[in-house]
Amino acid sequence: MTQTLFSASLIAEVLPRLMQRQPDESMRRLEELRQLTRGALAEMRTLLLELRPATLMEVSIEELLRQLTEAARGRARIPIETSVTSAMPLPPAIKVAFYYVAQEALNNVTKHARASHVQVTLSVQPEQSTLTIRDDGQGFDLASVPPEHLGLAIMRERAEAIGATLTIDSTAGAGTSVNLFMGVKRW
Repeated sequence: MTQTLFSASLIAEVLPRLMQRQPDESMRRLEELRQLTRGALAEMRTLLLELRPATLMEVSIEELLRQLTEAARGRARIPIETSVTSAMPLPPAIKVAFYYVAQEALNNVTKHARASHVQVTLSVQPEQSTLTIRDDGQGFDLASVPPEHLGLAIMRERAEAIGATLTIDSTAGAGTSVNLFMGVKRW
């Protein structure tokens, strides 16, 4: 968030001079400033939610995913689409695990993927719940991830804790797909 706010302050500092010399460029920078501040606000809301874990239990998964994607969009400055289909609410422990897997996957996208587009999809149906975070970035070789990089291990642990299945499909140059599957009968 510090980097986002620093970028926003630099843009705000330059805007008055830019408006007089290059009105078209200043409008583009003004839109960038708007996106940065929206992302910073979403990230702040996400941090506040996490400071009070009980809040994660109270807020809908749709709202939690919206906050995460808004914050990631502000950091990465790439389009992130979110689609949620929910026929029923997720139990609290499962909702929190889905939230943390989505958070880690989006963090990986913003840090490593160099993606130009991301799709977050959640489907909660009577037979199965599925969370997918798919990007069109550079992809990576799963076997070459060093053990000190904990993100993938954390996602696996979250999935195992609720009896869900986590799959990660990635191909160099073809993006990554993180998929979390949970059969309703396991609830």
